[in-house]
Formats: sequence, structure tokens, C-alpha cells
Amino acid sequence: MNKMLAHCPICHRSLYVRELECQSCHTSIRGEFELDTAKVMDDEISHFIKVFIHAEGNIKRVEKILNCSYPKVKNLLKKAQAHLGLKEQEIEDSDRSKAKKDEILDLLESGEISADEAIKRLHEK
Repeated sequence: MNKMLAHCPICHRSLYVRELECQSCHTSIRGEFELDTAKVMDDEISHFIKVFIHAEGNIKRVEKILNCSYPKVKNLLKKAQAHLGLKEQEIEDSDRSKAKKDEILDLLESGEISADEAIKRLHEK
């Protein structure tokens, strides 16, 4: 079976699927279906993600496994994030939100604020 392409090899625009077919009963479904780009990635990014997970996110280990520099690893990481649709701002916002929640829970645990105040603060934007 061929590897699915996400972009046209001629003009490099996004591809879509027109027909799906069951390998068992040969039922066909026709229409226009978007590709899940998280499942269709180039070999370099796919390999990097596997190595990154194997190295448990340790960039020094990734450098050693791939025999490349820190800037190369960071560049591959940014490419993987972009491919998976993860924007730096979304990640930073998520980290800030978690830090804010942790801070509120610490205040509650230490008795500096009441449960009602903690709930109120957790619901604030």
C-alpha cells in the first residue's frame, strides 16, 4: 500500500480524498474528505517525533541519537509543533493557566484564601 500524500507533488497545494473504500467488503463512500495532517507527515518529522519520544523529551539525548546540533533539534521541534497544529502562544497560555491554578490551590492549601475565594479566582479569566 502506498503512503498517503498530504500535498500535491506538482503544485504543493493541499490534497483531499474523494473516495474511501473498505478493504473487506469493498463498500465505497464518495465525497470530499479532509486529510488528518497529524497522520500524514514527512519522514524527517515522523522520525524526529519518534526519537524525541524515545529520548523522553531530553534534547541532549535527541542531539546524540540524531548526531546533530541543538539548533537543528529546536528547528525540528518547531516543525513538528507546526505540523501538529500546536502554536507556541497556545502552549504558553496553557502553561500560564496551569501556573495560575497551581498558585490558587497553594493559597487554598495554606489557608490564605477560602474555598469560595479559590473557586471565584479559578473562574476568573
